[in-house]
Amino acid sequence: MTVAEAARLLFVSRAHIFKLLSSGALLECLPRNPSGQPDIDVTSVEQYKSKTDAAFRTWLDSQTEDNDPLGS
Repeated sequence: MTVAEAARLLFVSRAHIFKLLSSGALLECLPRNPSGQPDIDVTSVEQYKSKTDAAFRTWLDSQTEDNDPLGS
């Protein structure tokens, strides 16, 4: 998967994809393609997306009025 494809799938910038690669959150397939751009492991992108989606759902579920009623 290219950097642009991963960025589109994760709704982030290409620069953020490079940060995720350098931090180890996403894995690069070696060797690099002939243009010098990294090929990103599709499985690592899917795992990262699942993890961030789950974290977002957990946060969203915690944002109910039942947890913090108005006027309290």
